[in-house]
Amino acid sequence: MPRMVEFYRVHGVEIGRVCAQDGASYPRHTHAEYVVSANLSGSEKIWVDGRNFDATSETVTVYNPHAVQSSTFNHREGGTDFISLYIEPSIIASIAMENSWLSRPTGPDFRQGVFNNNELYRSVLALYRTARDESDTDFEAALIGLVAALLMNGHRTIDMEKKYPDSERLKTVVEFMKSDLAAQMNLAALAEVGGVSKFHLIRWFKSVVGMPPAKYHMQLRLIEARRRLRDGQHVQDVAFALGFYDQSHFINAFRKIMGVSPLVFAAPLYSGHAGKPRIRVL
Repeated sequence: MPRMVEFYRVHGVEIGRVCAQDGASYPRHTHAEYVVSANLSGSEKIWVDGRNFDATSETVTVYNPHAVQSSTFNHREGGTDFISLYIEPSIIASIAMENSWLSRPTGPDFRQGVFNNNELYRSVLALYRTARDESDTDFEAALIGLVAALLMNGHRTIDMEKKYPDSERLKTVVEFMKSDLAAQMNLAALAEVGGVSKFHLIRWFKSVVGMPPAKYHMQLRLIEARRRLRDGQHVQDVAFALGFYDQSHFINAFRKIMGVSPLVFAAPLYSGHAGKPRIRVL
């Protein structure tokens, strides 16, 4: 399993440094944020929204919010070391608007995949270093530079109808899922909301979203868990509120996606204990 060895939360941006060994992998999952990762060493095979990529040393991987993704790390190269940034869409949109790069107050749809882009790679490293060195002024400048590099790498305005046929019906089903994340998912109820049969609902999710409804429902629960943990809610309370009545189930599901336990993710303090990630939260 990939292991997060450093984790910083600075002004709403999360920065993690992760080490992966022995053919470790991330299962299919999604994030509500933009995820931008820079491979420092090693390589991985990446699947994102139905496309396959190879990420090697000094390449950058870009994922848009809610893109379904998975990866497997190449054990033959002795391990992979990478930095991942998790950036809220509102932060990207705000920076782009303030600098007159975009005219709409919504996050763009960045060109997605793996890129051998030296400017983008250096921008990820610069943001990581300013978080590590606790330089707030430099952090803001590095974040603006990163957004500029992402836009220069390619973007477009999101047209949900073209990107996802029947997107309104899909949105209705997803909103129904979100309305009670603690409840057990009911295929019949979801199919009725979407106006399709259970068979077509399952096929629809696999084709459009990239995973079955039950697995996507789990991802929505984990996204909400991360939001509540950032807000300072207790791990046990979050697990219970989202229907994880077995806390070990919650911890294992969370760790598979984030490479760190919910308790460490929520921790607001530096941890200097051996084997623990370094944490900084502002």
